[in-house]
Amino acid sequence: MNQSKLAVDTRTFPVLIYDPRKGTKIAERLSLQGNPAPKDDWYKDPKTGDLFDFVMFARTEGRFSKHFDKDGVPSPLMLEAKQDRLDNWRVLQELAGII
Repeated sequence: MNQSKLAVDTRTFPVLIYDPRKGTKIAERLSLQGNPAPKDDWYKDPKTGDLFDFVMFARTEGRFSKHFDKDGVPSPLMLEAKQDRLDNWRVLQELAGII
């Protein structure tokens, strides 16, 4: 359960709600309710100040371990994936009428 919450918080797998009965425009039908800080690029924990991004999520998944060096620095491919998740989030924000 914690891992799925982290996937949402880091924009890896954002929550979106689409209700075709809400209106005629996509922005009226699409909601990003359920995601923390939907107007921001990344969620920042108000208590700790931690930034929740894709790299943070990837560090918790063994399948991505080969994309970090021994000091924990992410590979260029991991940074590309982070940018891809951010680009996807911005498209969702635009479609939902947030930005």
